[in-house]
Amino acid sequence: AASSSSSQSAKSKGGSKKKKTKKKGGGGGNNNRNSNKDEDDAPPTLGDDSTPIDEVHAFYDYWTHFDSWRDFTLKASESTDHDVEMADSRDEKRWMSKEIDRKAKALKREEVARIALLVERSMAADPRLRREREREREEKKRLAEEKERQRIELERKEAEEKARKEKEEAERIAKEKQEKAASKARKDQEKKQLRKAKQLLWKLAVAAHGKATTAEDKVWSDIESMHGDVDVINDNLATAAILTVAASLGGADADGNVSKVKVEGLKELKRRSDEIKNDMAEEKKAAAEKREQERAAAAAKEAQAKAEKAGRPWTKKELTSLAKAVKKYPPGGSNRWDAIALFINNQCKQKDGPRTREECIERYNITAQGPPGAGGAGATDSADAGADSQAWTEKQDKFLQNGLAKYTARTYPDKNERWGLIADGVPGKNKKECVQRFKEIREALKNKKKKGG
Repeated sequence: AASSSSSQSAKSKGGSKKKKTKKKGGGGGNNNRNSNKDEDDAPPTLGDDSTPIDEVHAFYDYWTHFDSWRDFTLKASESTDHDVEMADSRDEKRWMSKEIDRKAKALKREEVARIALLVERSMAADPRLRREREREREEKKRLAEEKERQRIELERKEAEEKARKEKEEAERIAKEKQEKAASKARKDQEKKQLRKAKQLLWKLAVAAHGKATTAEDKVWSDIESMHGDVDVINDNLATAAILTVAASLGGADADGNVSKVKVEGLKELKRRSDEIKNDMAEEKKAAAEKREQERAAAAAKEAQAKAEKAGRPWTKKELTSLAKAVKKYPPGGSNRWDAIALFINNQCKQKDGPRTREECIERYNITAQGPPGAGGAGATDSADAGADSQAWTEKQDKFLQNGLAKYTARTYPDKNERWGLIADGVPGKNKKECVQRFKEIREALKNKKKKGG
């Protein structure tokens, strides 16, 4: 057994030496001695100081992920002193194989660790990688400095933009204030000139009227009539036009100097006043005619709408549905007539279009006021049932509900005082009518609950 094991070991060693002699090494020193040196799977070379950095990274990447081709089974068998061929049984052979595999894996792990340490030391000492790391640090520093410079530049531009906008806003505000001040000063000046022109016209008119000796020259029979015409001119003409009229009476030179006042200017004042009055009368007449036309058009439109409604007679089925709806929806409910109109439209499905709440109210009023039986079957009952409530409009019901909510029995225990306050808030109704209406609504709600139960 010993001679067989030794011969097998010798053959393996010889085969290993023979295999090594077939391989021709490449560059890379100790690294290449760890590689499988088949010509079709040659590892990258270590290169020299002028080797491109991409090739350097490729070299170290190869050895970093290197998976050893070596088989440590023979070495593990020698170190464990186990020979599976000499096993006495199958179990012993299986045990020997497991021990050899375990040792072979441990040897391979040592091999991988040895290569990894070699690669790590080589990378740490490689001047090319040192230069690359230094370049990367410099590039990173440069990018950081560039980013900081851009940030500072952006902040500077934002500050400049903000300052520019603030300056423009301040200039705009100052300009607006200046324009407002100039506009106010201009308006104040115009008002002052207008006031002076009115005062001048008043003075000259009074002086000319006093200076006139004949009734023809005075133009007006009394001073009050002249004052009225002067007011008409002052109220309707601009400063320049007023000064033109004043110029016919002597102008600013005649102010305080009666001798320069022109009496004949009174006729011009009267003529301008009459023109203004005539223009105002025509404008008033045109406005009145326009309003009359608008009223006539509205009346014609309303008459047409009524004619169209009158042209749609109510069928017997619609009248019956109206009577049922009036009973189903008693007074006091919210949107009562909308609900009645919806009930009728759902029951009848009219070809000419649905009935509106206004049509239902109008037809109900006709039915309630007409003779018994005029509205068809069921219409008389609805009229009798709502005869008392017909006098109440929806607006009055709303006021009554608001009053009941505002003046509660707990707040106002005195009934007379409470119902007096409620009646004051319902136009056209007294205290007795409000109480009766409240009882009707309460009774109708009770009946509705009973039917629903």
